[in-house]
Amino acid sequence: MIKSIFKNKSFKITSFYLFGNIFDKGILFLTIPIFTRLMPQNDFGIVNTYLSVVSILTITVGLSLSSSIRHAYMDYKTDIKNYMSAIFQISSFSFLIIFIVSIIIVKIFYKEIDITIVVLALVHSYGLFIVSCMNILYMMRVDYIKKTLLMSLLNVFITVFSIILLLQVEDNEYLSRIIPYVLIYFTVGLFFYLKYVNIRNKKSVKNYYKYALKISVPLIFHGLSTTVLFSADRIMLTFYRSASETGMYSLIYSLCMITIVFKASLESLWIPWFNDKINKNLINDINSAVKKYIIIILTVMICLLLVSPEILHIMAPKEYWGGVNIIPVVIVASFFMFLYSISVNLEYYYKSTKMIAINTISVAILNIILNIIFIPKYGAIAAALTTLVSYLISFIVHYLTARKLDNRLFEYKIYIVPILMMGSSVIIFYNLSDNILTRWIVASGIFIWCIFRLTYASKLNLFLKNNN
Repeated sequence: MIKSIFKNKSFKITSFYLFGNIFDKGILFLTIPIFTRLMPQNDFGIVNTYLSVVSILTITVGLSLSSSIRHAYMDYKTDIKNYMSAIFQISSFSFLIIFIVSIIIVKIFYKEIDITIVVLALVHSYGLFIVSCMNILYMMRVDYIKKTLLMSLLNVFITVFSIILLLQVEDNEYLSRIIPYVLIYFTVGLFFYLKYVNIRNKKSVKNYYKYALKISVPLIFHGLSTTVLFSADRIMLTFYRSASETGMYSLIYSLCMITIVFKASLESLWIPWFNDKINKNLINDINSAVKKYIIIILTVMICLLLVSPEILHIMAPKEYWGGVNIIPVVIVASFFMFLYSISVNLEYYYKSTKMIAINTISVAILNIILNIIFIPKYGAIAAALTTLVSYLISFIVHYLTARKLDNRLFEYKIYIVPILMMGSSVIIFYNLSDNILTRWIVASGIFIWCIFRLTYASKLNLFLKNNN
């Protein structure tokens, strides 16, 4: 039986993605103690604010065209190279226009902003857009080796380059962290751009322009809104409070990176698998698998939550430790972010991009309003709580939309126990924050429960069914 598991293709793919994600995010996670000690807290906050701005620009300069690749791969699988060429051509025009307009606006209206940072952010964002397109293409092809290598090697080079620069400079450490991102993403992005942009079929390219823009234009607003939900709190913390407070808050978000490793690994397999199963109308398979999917992510998040104070002490010096009470809020927000992505995948399948955009825009506007009201007075804890509220509402509205599209999938019952367990773990965290041993024992127990639920419980149910 064990041999058959290891020979299973899905197991191999998931394992490879998991290894790649652990290697990729592990590099970033393990080097956080280095960067928090090589850089002042203020500069650490500036870098994270910059990365938040880049994530927003990436959606804008690329017109969210990467989002259309999932659909195009199903509709134009045999001509996908020409489709990639078409979206790269469109995006290059949008990038050029946005680049010129941005420079003019900054030069005329915002002279106090360093134009160098603006140029770096724009170039970085377009390179990141190209790399994101390739990641999605490799995911849909289930080309897990190329996807994992692309995902992992970039951060290795960026990290090593950053450390070398930081050891050489004494002022403006934030530039030593930013420049490696720009150079590496621009170089790799340029390579893929030149590789695909000249592959064209004149008869089909115009149709691809229309197809891509029809799907992607509504998703620009969805992508921007999603990014605002994820990034606006850090930008507004820097604006209303200080870059130092943003640095502490960003570190707490970085701590959640462990959960992102598992989520990204499983999602890379889940999306093509989900699309294939729903195409074949295998609804029971999906409803059965999604329960296990939620259990795995839930277990990782709860275990991380319960041992997070000790991890925080290892990751950063004492000036960051004040953020420990924000950890449960950020992890619960991350859990609802994961839950709403399940419904969004169904909306993507049915090409309900307008509803995706409307739902996400509404929640993003709410998030900005709450941030404006509460961040100036309460700072980082307000940023965390407004993000949690926003993701909770996002989960609800996307779930309701998904149920209208296909009410056979994702009954509300599958979410009740996981949400209650997550809430209970938060209560345990706050009541046992000083009791290290008990927290670690509870985390171990939940991990064992997860293993039992995913393996022995299903076998036991099958045995009982066969003997009744």
